[in-house]
Order: sequence, then C-alpha cells, then structure tokens
Amino acid sequence: MKYLVKGEVREAESFDGTVIRYSSRGRGLPLVTCNGVANTSTFWHYFEDHFSRMARVICWDYRGHGRSDVPADFETFEVPCYAEDLLAVLDDAGVDRAVLVGFSMGAQVILEFCREHQDRVTALVPLNGPCANPFEAFGSGERFEKAYTRVFEYFIEHPEGLERVGVPLLLSPVTWPVALAVELDRHRASKEEMDLYFEHIAKMGFANELRALLGMARHSAADVLPAINVPTLVIAGEKDGMCPARLVKRIYREVEGAELFVVPHGTHATLIEAPDLVNYRIETFLRENGLL
Repeated sequence: MKYLVKGEVREAESFDGTVIRYSSRGRGLPLVTCNGVANTSTFWHYFEDHFSRMARVICWDYRGHGRSDVPADFETFEVPCYAEDLLAVLDDAGVDRAVLVGFSMGAQVILEFCREHQDRVTALVPLNGPCANPFEAFGSGERFEKAYTRVFEYFIEHPEGLERVGVPLLLSPVTWPVALAVELDRHRASKEEMDLYFEHIAKMGFANELRALLGMARHSAADVLPAINVPTLVIAGEKDGMCPARLVKRIYREVEGAELFVVPHGTHATLIEAPDLVNYRIETFLRENGLL
C-alpha cells in the first residue's frame, strides 16, 4: 500500500511479540500520533509536514493495521493493548515523554495510555474522538449493544460473504460519492486519502476490523479523565456525524483545565479537510504551554 507520511520506518516489539512499525521525522519535541480504527498513519501526512519542521513527529500503526503485524492472538484487538503498543513505540524510539495526539479511536488510546503511563505524557490532544464507546453516537441501551455485538460476532466467524461483496465495493468508484453523501465535506475533503483508507479496510479484512470495532466499543477511559493533569486540547468537528461534538466535549468537561476547539463545519475527517486550521491551533496550544 501507499503511505503518505515520509518519516523513516522503524520496528518495535510489543508486549506479546507483535511487531509494531512506526515512522519518525524531524527533531525536537516528540509528537506521537494515534490513528482511528481501521486506519493507517496516512491521514497524518499534513500534520507530519507541518510539525516535522519544528518537532519530532512519530506516526505508527496499531497491531493488525497498516504496516504493523497482525497479532497471533486475535483477542488483543483491544484499546489497552494498543496503549501497550504505544509504550513499545516510545521505548524503541528513545522517547521519555511525548505529546500524544489521538484521532477518533486514537483519543481512547491516548487516554487509556494515561491510566498507567501519564508520567510519559507531556500534553494530550484528543481529536474527533470520545473517551468511551463511540457507538453511543447512534444509540444506547442494552438491547442496542447486544444487537450490534451479535451481528459483528457473526461476521467475525463468517466473513466470507462480507468479503465477497464488501471488498469489490470498497475498491470501486462508488465509495467516494457515498462518503461525500454520508459524512465528508465535498468542498474540502481529499479523495486520495479516502481512497487509501478504503484500500486499507479491504486489505485489513472485515473480521479484524470488526474485532477492532468491538474492542473500541467495550472500552472506556471515562474514569481516567479526572486524574489527567497535563495540558489538554480537545478538538471536535462541528458537523461530525461519526463522533458528535457532544461525545468529544465530555473529555473537555471532565479534564481539569482542558481547552476546547470546535472546527467550523468540520466532519469526522478534519485532519484532511482542514489540516492548516487544525495544525495551527495545535501549534498555538503547544507554544502557549511553552512546549515549542
């Protein structure tokens, strides 16, 4: 697959032997990015281009995602395991403390990382992501949870039909107009990044993607929020339908001293729709806190 980040690719061995691959570019303050579910480091290329001029940008892929290896144990598609993968990346890169920037599920990962390793964190930037189950955006209650869990578990055990239909669709011209109709801002979204995203979903396999989605749904770092004591900038998209601002704002409300920035007209793809705006707001946050 094509990857748009330009840093040198390195390998780290995680707690269970899974090889996690990451890229490193630039020097100075370490900025470590955490991806959304079923995504790769590609969405961060604007961020990397901007910040590698003034800092060290590290972009990595979760286990079973992107360049990283698929774990031997499929039960490790869980947010706490991704947090331990992040620890392995920091250790391998020789980074004692870093600014963690988490997009979508990456917000859960960086918050979970703070549960055990907040001493390794300089600042936090949760971006278009919740602290807990993102499916609350679409419904709540025990019946709803049981319903999607049952469906996901069925297709994890029987992925053939989904693969047979889904993969050709993901690689067809229809995905781009559907994405524009469902979520993206047609005037600002980039087709290249979204094509690479759909290609990665097809390559990753629906069974592993569903495992990752269930792991994300089972996770909560809500109890961690009151204990966070590092500078925190929370970023939400005004028109984010995948992770509505009301879910993102919970982090802002419960982390003492947190700042909030809502991207005007931003959907769930603010990283590629409004990269300059997002990057300059993060840069301002870092400079105001004496980190750059």
